Amino acid sequence: MDRAQETMLNAGLIFIYSIWLQGQMSDLVILKKNPELVVDFVADPAKIPAAYHELRVSYWERQFGDVKKEFLEVFADQLTELELKEIDEIYHVRNMIGHAHVSGGRDYMLYRPSSSRKEKEVLAALNIKSILDQADPVLIKLPFGQPEVFKSLSDKIEHLDQVCFARLAASLRVPHGRVR
Repeated sequence: MDRAQETMLNAGLIFIYSIWLQGQMSDLVILKKNPELVVDFVADPAKIPAAYHELRVSYWERQFGDVKKEFLEVFADQLTELELKEIDEIYHVRNMIGHAHVSGGRDYMLYRPSSSRKEKEVLAALNIKSILDQADPVLIKLPFGQPEVFKSLSDKIEHLDQVCFARLAASLRVPHGRVR
């Protein structure tokens, strides 16, 4: 596999895992806001209760940013600064992948923020520094084929899943595997 193909494959993995994280955030929000559903939800792993299913499907229709916002509101007092930063970074990277210019002929993708507000948010969230004589509007290079870039994002996804979301599920008395 060449570097351009690896870039696309890695971007796809990051994107699909961000969808997976969104699903976990949705489930955790539903359970936190509807504690009366926890017992039935946990009781039979082979069956999703109807009331829970209705709520879950409504969350599937939401944008990542909307789910993220509600998740941060509901769990504000239980999230560390690191977790807040990781969630924000995954949110921006997911959006960048979804709106990137992709070419099979190069080992990176390009992303152009849609507004100056979005540009400031992305640069701050990803800790990207301006460079002398940069393009205007700015273009951000997404080198997902570089092992260190992919590993860094994978580590953040893993931390959110195995540490943050596992802890939040336990606080709700829900086995983490039920929301994974």
